[in-house]
Amino acid sequence: MLQARYSKAKLKDDEVKTCVNDISITPLAIPMLCGPGTIANGIMLMEDANTLIKKILLVSVIASVYFITFLVLRASTRLNKYMGETGNNVMMRLMGLILMVIAVECFVSGFKPIMVDILQQANL
Repeated sequence: MLQARYSKAKLKDDEVKTCVNDISITPLAIPMLCGPGTIANGIMLMEDANTLIKKILLVSVIASVYFITFLVLRASTRLNKYMGETGNNVMMRLMGLILMVIAVECFVSGFKPIMVDILQQANL
């Protein structure tokens, strides 16, 4: 993704038809929009909203984010044509960079407690 190159894997026509008809294949955006992280985040935010006004505001913000996401996903083919090949490569590199930053942050946040524990045991 960081080099803005597509995968070299090629699929045969019968493999494509099998994948298209397979209901177990879902778009990658679905787990991000309504996956366990999103549900847990929604539960935590709803628990923090202690008044009715804050709860209504939270639900309306979530609904507006989903509506904006719907509009972006609906217009994605037109956006892709508008951005062209260069814009698509730039977006692919940008998304790859964001993915890499998230992966490094997850690695460091998991590695840090282990190293702290090792260093604490070494000092004893």
